Amino acid sequence: MAPRRGGEGGAGALAAIGGGRGAFDPPPLKRMYPWQQDGAGQCDIVAGGVDDTGVFKGIHISGVHLMALLRTFQLSKVFMPVDTSTPIAHLGQSLQDGIPLVIVTRGCFGRDMDYGPGPVRNDVQKTVWEICRQMRADMPQVLISCIDLPINVSPDVVQACLSEPLNEYRELMYHEGTWHTPSVINSSGLAKWKQENKKEKLNKVGVMPGGFHRKKFGWLDETVFYKDMWALGWKPVLKRSDPPAAPRRTDLVFSENAVPGVKPILNSTPSGTEVTFRKLLARSRESGDPKELVSSVKAYLDRAKFSEKSGLEEAVKACGEAAELFEGRGDAVEACSATGMAVGTYIWMNEVDKAMHIATEMQASAKTVKVEVKAARLVLDCHFALGELDKAVEAATSAKDSVQKKGDPEALCEAWGLVVATEIARGDFEAAVTAATSATSSADKLSKAKAWLLVAESQMALGGNSESEATKKSAYEAAIAAQTSARVLFKELGLKKEEAEALQGVVQACLMQGDSTAALQTATELQAFAKDAEGSTEGMSVLAATASQLVATAHLQQYSINGAFLEGGGEAMIAAAREAVASFDRLGEAGRRAGAQRVLLQVRRAFPSTN
Repeated sequence: MAPRRGGEGGAGALAAIGGGRGAFDPPPLKRMYPWQQDGAGQCDIVAGGVDDTGVFKGIHISGVHLMALLRTFQLSKVFMPVDTSTPIAHLGQSLQDGIPLVIVTRGCFGRDMDYGPGPVRNDVQKTVWEICRQMRADMPQVLISCIDLPINVSPDVVQACLSEPLNEYRELMYHEGTWHTPSVINSSGLAKWKQENKKEKLNKVGVMPGGFHRKKFGWLDETVFYKDMWALGWKPVLKRSDPPAAPRRTDLVFSENAVPGVKPILNSTPSGTEVTFRKLLARSRESGDPKELVSSVKAYLDRAKFSEKSGLEEAVKACGEAAELFEGRGDAVEACSATGMAVGTYIWMNEVDKAMHIATEMQASAKTVKVEVKAARLVLDCHFALGELDKAVEAATSAKDSVQKKGDPEALCEAWGLVVATEIARGDFEAAVTAATSATSSADKLSKAKAWLLVAESQMALGGNSESEATKKSAYEAAIAAQTSARVLFKELGLKKEEAEALQGVVQACLMQGDSTAALQTATELQAFAKDAEGSTEGMSVLAATASQLVATAHLQQYSINGAFLEGGGEAMIAAAREAVASFDRLGEAGRRAGAQRVLLQVRRAFPSTN
């Protein structure tokens, strides 16, 4: 084969003779081969040594394959490039004389703990170290040193390996400012553990799911069987600098920065309900009728979505316009109702602060006692929405004291009702009973009758939330007595509807007490009373149907207690349940009809013999 002439001979190696300086020159630019992904050509070789003056004399070859370089050393001078210096030609022959040879790899060790297999060049470079160890074993006179450096370290670090104490080691690794050398460690404990914890197949019979199933215990010290097991580790030999500290990020402070507000995705297209509402609103504004405005708002709020912010704001604005029109006509109660609708809309929109502002202003500017009580109720609704029950009690008590000074018994009774409602909401039922009992001292019969209804309400709450059977019994008895007193007063005043509602309260208290017989008698009385007054008093038809439903409920309660029916038997029960469903259906009461149908279903299950 003809000798090669010119070019960069020596299997593509780039050769550079060290100058008179005591440091290595940076490697020159070298040709990159992107199709080589195994890193076979990423080895640096330093051949030579340092003289007495500290000047390196030798060769630094970068970016070569170790096999190609060893093959080059075996060639004669005629196969060297013509422009190669004379010292390089004698390197192959001088290896036998003890010229040191340093092989540098990049990122070979120190990566075993990384997640994943890593690049292919790791295995290739480990093979280089194994070949060098085999060469040292075969030719001890050849001084070959293997050094592993991180990828981001300059070649100047290699110079420390040519002086004491690092020149005494044949294998070195530079990691985080410290030189390490391989060390052999006895691994008898690890070998014994691996022997005792073998990985079994999952489908093997008798193996525990956890993967460990010890079946034997040694009688002797089994470490003697593994004393010849060794593992290769690393020990530090020279520390050059402290390990680099990880940079601490200063932009990850979340406590000082305010949380950015997340804006909801707004649907720009208005719904059909909102479009219809705006049309009705425009028509109502043209007519100037506040009742049309209120009816339009009511129809829209029954169908509005929570996300329709603009439509809800328009509804609140319409309520304010209706309240101003009512006040212009001198109807303060209707104006208060319109304002209350605006407050309720703001509460539903979760803008309680705006609702509280409107309610507070209306309470402060109230011209009549009834309006003041209604405004106080709106303030309590805002406190309930915020969960501020203690503040609600304070506001109710303050409103009651203010109304009490103005000498209006009906308004004072309503104010006492606010106090009772807040005490029940807070869970202080004894305080609610005390407040309701204080309201019965009124001289006005109507106010006194309503106060007895408050006593019944608070006693029912006390009995329903008490764990003591004695307390429950006494509370329900007191509720029945209070409802009876209220009925007597309503009867004296000639208020048949209120009298029928008091009778209904007596039936419900008897059912809660478990007295089915008394409940049936009172429900039958209520049924007859409501049918007699059905033509003369509005709303008595609904009460008559409710009485029929209560008759069936009394029979069901008695059947659940002892398996028997009350007077009239199952036929009376099924007849009352059917009458309740038919009456609510005739009156158009869909919600009440659904409740009566549930009672009828339970009746049929208890009395299946009826067709």
